[in-house]
Order: sequence, then structure tokens, then C-alpha cells
Amino acid sequence: MTDLFARVEIWIIVLYMLSMLVIAFFVSSKSRSVEGYTVGNRDMPGWALGLSVLGTFTSSISFLAYPGKSYATNWNAFVFGLALPPAAYIAVRWFVPLYRRGVGFSAYELLEHRFGYWARAYADLSYIVLQLIRIATVLLLVAFAMSEMVQWEVIPTVVALGLLVIVYDTLGGIQAVVWTDVMQVIVLIGGAVWCLVTLIAGAGGLETVLREVPRVKLEWGPWLGDGQQAVSFWSLSAPTVLVILIYGLTENLRNYGTDQNYVQRILAAKDDREAGRSLWIGAISYLPLSIIFFSIGTVLYMNYPPESLPEGMRSDQVFPSFITQELPAPVAGLVLAGILAAAMSTVDSSLNSMSTVVLIDLLRPLRRGRKPLWPEIITLRLSTITLGLLGTGTAVAIYAVFRSEKSRTMLDLWWEYAGVAGGGMFGLFLLAWLMPRLPSWGAALGVVLSLPVLAWGTFARDPVAGVWWEQLACPLDRKLVGVSGTVVLLVVGAAVMLGVRSGVFRPNGRES
Repeated sequence: MTDLFARVEIWIIVLYMLSMLVIAFFVSSKSRSVEGYTVGNRDMPGWALGLSVLGTFTSSISFLAYPGKSYATNWNAFVFGLALPPAAYIAVRWFVPLYRRGVGFSAYELLEHRFGYWARAYADLSYIVLQLIRIATVLLLVAFAMSEMVQWEVIPTVVALGLLVIVYDTLGGIQAVVWTDVMQVIVLIGGAVWCLVTLIAGAGGLETVLREVPRVKLEWGPWLGDGQQAVSFWSLSAPTVLVILIYGLTENLRNYGTDQNYVQRILAAKDDREAGRSLWIGAISYLPLSIIFFSIGTVLYMNYPPESLPEGMRSDQVFPSFITQELPAPVAGLVLAGILAAAMSTVDSSLNSMSTVVLIDLLRPLRRGRKPLWPEIITLRLSTITLGLLGTGTAVAIYAVFRSEKSRTMLDLWWEYAGVAGGGMFGLFLLAWLMPRLPSWGAALGVVLSLPVLAWGTFARDPVAGVWWEQLACPLDRKLVGVSGTVVLLVVGAAVMLGVRSGVFRPNGRES
């Protein structure tokens, strides 16, 4: 342990962690009320919120999983980021005014206004499950990098990182989330650029990289397929450009339209203009950062081809290994601080938004107007602690799945889980937004019918040849499972609305 703390890179990381706690302490005075803890008293500047949005987008999923994905396959996943600008336009044009005038604290208040409390509770539970999986994925990815440096096992590293974020998020609320995100984004960008420049130099310089990258990773066949063989552009059974584009549009609209992380930032802004500015800053800035992350994975492939890796090393572990073994100690410390920044900017946002949902959507309605037993700010802080511990525990469970899934990256697992957990929630929101006259029972019917479709897409995979249900296996790529649930909700809603317009069914009386 003495040798460990004699290393320069460890002290850089320790000082960085302490700075997060200092920031949280200084802004904690603004987070002593429910309004301050959840929406920053609704007077935060758009530029800071925009960098916070970027920090939430650019988690360790981007910092580590994107290089791992482009190392293992190709740049198909980059198309996900290209779907952000159109999603931002729709969000600024319609979602910002919809939320700033229609809800108080939670994105899911809109669903109760349209369909009743059941819809709000269903979305809340879906959101909490989604965020627990997100926290777990982020913590695991950063633990891959940190565990090699501190020479701990992955699970103890996950627990230590989870406890750190719980402490400063509980202390400072949304103010701590936003202002630490601003610092984290700066550190993150600097670390990523440094790594890319170092790798390019090792590969023979920029000219060599630009000449070789198209041959290595952007050939026409792999661009359309899974990096192993060419498939049709229109295929929905492989991770083609079309599949990633459909998934990206759906997920990015879900993020902006139903994710409490982003809705809280919309509500925390001074006015509609600042709220819109924050969403545009996050969306536009994400594209060049994505290029950096995918370039890192590609140049890693050129420097360290798969046949040169130690036995058992996964593609998600190549970049962390490069950082800890190839970079000078002070630089490695700064880069790992950037990875920590990427992780914590996502985890703190998820914890704060989930605690808001628990108080505003789940606990307040149950009291039915009665005064709380203790101040609600205590409930928010206790919820943050509890959910942080649950997210850390979820990371342990997903790590067991990851170790058994030898052919899939952490990005594959995250995209699948996110689509399934968020698909029904996003479809329900679209019904509330696009079909306000839809009866509540019609929305509930759509949710019920979407559940077996989500289960089919998740579990009916790779059946044993010759069994009678082989033909019933889901043919869709895993990323489209959540999209299929959304489609079912929209189809059911449209069918019920035909009955409403023809006079067969009575319209929803809550559409006002």
C-alpha cells in the first residue's frame, strides 16, 4: 500500500477526487431545499447545463466502450451520434416548451395528466431500472481501467468508485452534478486528445493513419455488417448502419423526451432559450468527441492487432491497458482522471434524477396531501444513497454476464439493456404527446401487448437446431428489441384512435 501511494498517478487521481468533494461542499448551500436539490432553483446558465448534458452523454461508455467497439469491429456505432442533431431539434422545438409549461419537477407528470397515475408509475419504474443498468455499465468500464492501476480486483474497484459518487452527489444535489460536470468535461476532452495524439505518433504519424484507416476499418462490406462479413444495407438482423440509425433516432429522442436526466436540465435553466441552448451544446459537441473515441479504437487496432494481445484480453480492456502501461505516470493519472470524470458525470446525474423521481412521483402521491414525517430533503439524500448502492450491486451482476458473453462488448450489452428497459416508456410518452385524445385503457393495452414482444426479442435467441420453436426465434438485431416495443405501442394507439374518431370509443377526457 505504501508503494501504491508513492506513485504520481495515484496522487493525481486522489487530488481530482478531492476536488469533486470540494465543489460539492461549496454548492451544498444551494441544495438545502427540494427545489434547489432537484432543479437548481431554476436559474442555472445554459452553457453550464450544456456541458453537463455533454458530460452525461460522454460517460465511460463513450470513453472506453467506443474505442473497444471500433477496435473489435468497425465504425457502425458512430452513426448513433449522427442521430443527435435531429433529436435535439425536435427537443428544442417541442419538448422544451412542453415540459417547462406542463410539469413541475418530473418528466412523468405529463403521463399522469394524460393517462392517470398508472402510466406515471410504470414510466418511473422503467426509468429507475434503466438508470441502475446505466450506472452499473459505467462503473464497470471505469473499473477495468482503475483496477489495473491500483492492482485491485474489478469488484472492489466498482464498490469504491460507487461510494465516492454517492458521497458528493448526496452532499451537493443538482448543483454539484452540473458544476462538477463542467470540470469533468474539460478533463475528459484533454485526456482523450492526449491519448489519440500518442497513438497516432506510435502508428507512424497522421499521414500513415489517414491512409490506413479506410483499409483497416471502413471498407464497404464491414461498414454495413458486423466487421466480419458484408450484409445487405436493409438487413435488420445485423448491426448495420440502418439498424444503428433507427436505434439512434429512437434512443436519442427517448433521452431528450423521457429521460429525467435531461428533463431536469431543461427545468433547471433560467428560461426556454437557455434550456434550448443547453441541448444544442450537448448534441453538437458530442459528434467531434465521438470521432476522437472511435479513432482511438482504430489506431489501437493498428498499434496492437488482436493477435498480439495477451491471452484472454477483451477488446474493452485494450485501451485501459494502453493507458496504464504505455503512458508516462503523470499523463496516465490525468487520463484516468478523465475516465473517472466521464463515469462520475453520468452516475451523479442518474442518482440525482432517480432520487427526484422517487420523491416527486412515488412518495408524494402516496401521502395524499399529508405532511411528511421528516423534511423531504432528507428523503432525497437517503434515496440517493440507497439507489447508489443498488446501482453498484447491479454492476456486480452485469459483470458476471459480461464474463460469460465472450463475443460481445460492454457497448453491445448496454445498448440491448437500454433499449429493452426504455422502449415501453418511450412509446408511452409518444402516445401522450402525439395522441392526447387516446383513452387511458388504450395506452394500457399498448403497454400490455408490448411486454411479450420485448420478452420475445430478449429471450427467443439462438435456439437449438431442430427444436419445434426454432422458427419462432426473433430475427431482429438485439438493438431493435426496444424499438419493436415502441412500435407496438404506437400501432395499438393508432388502432384505438381510429375507433375514437369513428365514434366507437370515447376519447380521453384528460387531454387538456
